Amino acid sequence: MNALTARCSPARSRAVEELAEATAKWSCAVLDDPGIAELADQLAQVAGHVPQDRVNRGEAAAALEAAAEHLQAAARLGGLLPLAALHHLNVALQWERSARQGQALPVPADR
Repeated sequence: MNALTARCSPARSRAVEELAEATAKWSCAVLDDPGIAELADQLAQVAGHVPQDRVNRGEAAAALEAAAEHLQAAARLGGLLPLAALHHLNVALQWERSARQGQALPVPADR
């Protein structure tokens, strides 16, 4: 493990924990130690079944899809580019929070 990976590891672990907790808030059965790809799959499934009582259901679904895309990118990167993977994890957290709070985030140019 190089120095950069070692420095990013605690932040990565925290982000994955927060994402697992957030995924559980969407009524998903989250594994004890989920991988990033599993969390991406679960959020993508939730995006397709956002509860009917959500006022901004379409925006929430779009935000969850964006979160899932960033999680998939982080999963693909693995440990190769730790800062880039951490960035995708943090952006996924922002999108998930946006979906839960019913607030739309600006759509980035890369979407």
